Amino acid sequence: MNSLIEITAAEIQELANVEPKQASKRFELIASSMSDDQLVEVIEKMDIVTLTQINSQHDISCPSIMSELMTPEQIRDIVCQQPLYWEEKIKSNAEELMQHTFDFMTYLIRIQDNEEKQTAILECLAEDPAALFYLSIPFIELILGGTSSDDDEINDTFDDEADEETVGYSDWQADEEAHSLSIDDPRSLLALIRDRAPNVEKAIKNMLRNTGSDWQLIISQFASELVIQAKEKNQVTDEYAEVDDMFSFLD
Repeated sequence: MNSLIEITAAEIQELANVEPKQASKRFELIASSMSDDQLVEVIEKMDIVTLTQINSQHDISCPSIMSELMTPEQIRDIVCQQPLYWEEKIKSNAEELMQHTFDFMTYLIRIQDNEEKQTAILECLAEDPAALFYLSIPFIELILGGTSSDDDEINDTFDDEADEETVGYSDWQADEEAHSLSIDDPRSLLALIRDRAPNVEKAIKNMLRNTGSDWQLIISQFASELVIQAKEKNQVTDEYAEVDDMFSFLD
């Protein structure tokens, strides 16, 4: 059985190096004939590049069982690696970058079948500076860009004052309906994050509000730093290498 696991993982990795879409389709086909436990073993045998390439082929409308079976740590690692595969139009366009990162984070978080897994993923992302950067991008304009009068009621629900009292979203699903928030609205994802991991939502806000820069400039800086970070992570064997200097522009 071990040889079957290793052969399967090697086959998927080899295919992913040539055609990630075909590797993704092959994995889904194989998944229909393997148990979840076997698939977890296959995933563990794959390198982070392969996992990133395959997961990047999917979104909330076209999910993969791989994304559901990966550990929070594996999800953190693919989030940190994905910037290497951004097209130029994504890296150079603030709107494209916000949408792309929002779609990927929405997929990876909402595809999970239980709240505990969602919480574990969010907390794991927040522990890594690059992953927290990535998680913050969809909300940069929302948090730093100002609000219109039509949105005041919604944005007030995201306000965490010094007294640490949470205003609104005690039940995020009910409030989604009350405010007509769909899953393709960043405010809905931020509400979900607040419900699952309030400290992560605060970390996102604190980091963004401490930048003191124009939000479009911040996005450009974020994109550059994330690509650099992903490249450096590929060059070190210790995935937990110190990265504090990478984010000095936030000081």
